[in-house]
Amino acid sequence: MTVAQHISYSHNGETVHTIKADLAAISVVDVGAKSVKDQAYFGVNGTFFSGATLVGIAMQNGSAVRSGGTRTGQACGTLTKRGTMFCYNGGSSITTGVVDYASEASLSNVKWAIGGYSLFPNVSYANSDAFYTAIHGKDAAGDCNKTKAGSQNAFRFGPTTKNQRTAIGWDGSKIWLAVFANENAWGVRQFMINRGCNLAIMLDGGGSSQMKYANVRNGNPVPANFDPRGENRPIYTMVRVAATDWV
Repeated sequence: MTVAQHISYSHNGETVHTIKADLAAISVVDVGAKSVKDQAYFGVNGTFFSGATLVGIAMQNGSAVRSGGTRTGQACGTLTKRGTMFCYNGGSSITTGVVDYASEASLSNVKWAIGGYSLFPNVSYANSDAFYTAIHGKDAAGDCNKTKAGSQNAFRFGPTTKNQRTAIGWDGSKIWLAVFANENAWGVRQFMINRGCNLAIMLDGGGSSQMKYANVRNGNPVPANFDPRGENRPIYTMVRVAATDWV
């Protein structure tokens, strides 16, 4: 039996919806140009895409779920290495790494992998500026031309840049999925730390940030949706939650 739970929070004055789930309930799936709301699945949006092609890592059982899903996209004309979460050892272990190709992780028996931007909750930073420098280079915030070659090229994540965000984290026993109505990367990082996550990344954001979860009513899971921008945007991948029980 696998269990999932929906919990909503207020963080920095804004709404955050989360799903806390057993690791065995999680998978990465191709959803074929439909919004999260229009899926039969529970879960959140996945990685980045350009047109119908993925520009972020999205794999299940060792294979890309869609074209482009084995490599991160190149940003601003420079080499991009983005934070990716891997579930390996047949689905029993979680790690994150900053990679270009999924194969760089050199992990045996990868069950699934999903790419985004590293939050490094297990690293200590003096302040938010130090964190932003780590993920996109000094003075790169908001300026594509100043991104650091070989970094995650997260030039949109300036200290004051708030947007809709999606994140996935691991607290050592549970996967946390979170969708934020309006937050910056530093605030997302702090929220995931507060949930006890020592590994976490952000997934695609903006209009792509969406969640489908279950509210338990009279013992039955009733589907509900959180789409903070209200666009019902079609996406191509999801981190799926297929729990046998919602509490």
